[in-house]
Amino acid sequence: MYERLLEAVRRECDGERALADVRAISRFHRIQASPGYDAAADWLERAIREAGLEPERVNVRADGRTRHMGFPMPEGWRCRSASAALHGARGEEELADFARSPLSIVQRSAAARGRYPLVALGSLDELDGADVRGKAVLVSAPAQRAHERAVVERGAAGLLTDGRRLMPPVRTDAHDRDSLAYASFWWAGDRPRGWGVVVSPARGAELRERLAAGERLDVDVSFDCERYVGEFSLLTARMPGALPGEVLVTAHLCHPQPGANDNASGAAAALEVARVLAALAARREWGEPRRSVRFLWMPEFTGTYAWQALRPEAVRATIAAINLDMVGESQADCGSTFLLEHAPHFLGSFADELLGRIRTAAQDWVSDFSGAGHYSLARLADVPYSGGSDHALWLDPSAGVPCPMLIQWPDRYYHSDLDTPERCDPSSLALAVRAAATYAGFVAAAGAAETSWLVGLIARGGRRRLLSALDRSAERGSALAERERGQRALASVHRLALGLGPSDAIVRALASDLPLAAEELEGFWESEIAPSLERRDPVRLPAPGRVPRRLNRSLPPPMRWLAEGWERLGEPARARLLGLEAAVPGGATALDLAWFACDGTRGVGEIASVLAREGWSVEPAELDEWFDLAAALGWSAWGEP
Repeated sequence: MYERLLEAVRRECDGERALADVRAISRFHRIQASPGYDAAADWLERAIREAGLEPERVNVRADGRTRHMGFPMPEGWRCRSASAALHGARGEEELADFARSPLSIVQRSAAARGRYPLVALGSLDELDGADVRGKAVLVSAPAQRAHERAVVERGAAGLLTDGRRLMPPVRTDAHDRDSLAYASFWWAGDRPRGWGVVVSPARGAELRERLAAGERLDVDVSFDCERYVGEFSLLTARMPGALPGEVLVTAHLCHPQPGANDNASGAAAALEVARVLAALAARREWGEPRRSVRFLWMPEFTGTYAWQALRPEAVRATIAAINLDMVGESQADCGSTFLLEHAPHFLGSFADELLGRIRTAAQDWVSDFSGAGHYSLARLADVPYSGGSDHALWLDPSAGVPCPMLIQWPDRYYHSDLDTPERCDPSSLALAVRAAATYAGFVAAAGAAETSWLVGLIARGGRRRLLSALDRSAERGSALAERERGQRALASVHRLALGLGPSDAIVRALASDLPLAAEELEGFWESEIAPSLERRDPVRLPAPGRVPRRLNRSLPPPMRWLAEGWERLGEPARARLLGLEAAVPGGATALDLAWFACDGTRGVGEIASVLAREGWSVEPAELDEWFDLAAALGWSAWGEP
């Protein structure tokens, strides 16, 4: 049903044109609420208009105090210049120069000037036995946490950081040891500010060795940085349709220079989707009547929180969405695989099955030796929910919008100064554009026939996944998860009837097809799946436990220290919350899922069962403690079991 549209998209899509846009966007240092982000937004606004759409800028106050859905909007930050030099037995040595390498300082650093002795810590636990007051501290820990512990609590002057995220085997400690990692402070309100220098792993190891050998090292810093009250822009453009409802294509525009794959590639791909659909609409190669298609570029997380708070009517009108994040990687260079990230099973929707089918068909196919078969040179995979990008806020039940994410992961050069356009691939960009444009275009133009076809697609996919669940190690939990996913995916097709009257052909098709498809799926469960599970040992379910209920409307801030109640939580509780998130299987991803599952009726034992079906074995006691901490932060409260 989408094949004709896909072929039209394939003819119009241009991966080289998208790569040129990646190069253009990666010229800007796109820190949220900074002059570099504003300049990138200016460029994008012109590009949207040249694509034939009318851009709209939604300005959001950037003051570090205004909160949207509990998330603080970053204050404006400008770095006019920043440099750091090392003084030791070898004389003066350069450590950082923002003009030459923007990632050589911790982003959002405060103004600073002075010369400080350097000390090194293996971990923040060593602070208890170290004198850091008035000194620069070399750490591998995340900059914000190191600032809280070493600068605010112990009086250190500032930080040097050589930490980075490892992703074996694509990025090990041995890879790219001279690269600089992206590190940033995230401030809110009047919390004490600080400064930081970023050094490479190789440079950090050298400094530690010299200090261990007894050499005195001083760090001389000169940071001309300014915080200010300003605004940042959400850029949106809408292709209006005659039917009610919208389909959303979204990508975050922010991240430091060069930030080519993360996420100039996603922003450029969304722009190319807009060009393609605009061209097809002008040539009437795209079905009518159709729903509107909206494009949204914004700062990651920050902008989506703001959009959902400021434009609730647009959120309610959104039938489905797609998030494009890091879609341009050269798989050979970056070690990545083109992933389709699914929603959690208890938030299942039609979108994952549909996009998966389209992505497979959108590949560039190569014939085998005889020409009888074909295959793709691209690596593709489907993965469960992981979060970490804007689709999390659309999936959250407060919005409840089906929103799969397309992403290339892992990436050897992720969040580093080596994330350059040379490591992008026009064929990867073109594949992402073909998949996203066909998905958005199909949902927008789906009529009664397409809706009936989609119901059948979801039903077949549900049966296929149920059979596959029997081959997994946790077959009972997997089967129960896929049963619920299939049920919810079928029910979600009702979203295509948003705003339509009972006599509309789409509504009549749903009334005819959905009950039968749901009945057949349940019959398949009873006849093919349940008997197999009955032969296995039963699983003992935990007691329901206490029932948490959400007070915060949306997902809590991914950077937990931005929560409004962070200071009043106290350091022991803050350390316990961060330690708990690091210790539980799945970490912050599992606790995002717990938040999604917190519906005011499930107890912590039932939430633990939901997480287990999603693949994370978190104990009810751990969830009980986490929701206690969430309650102390004002995110949740306890209800009656």
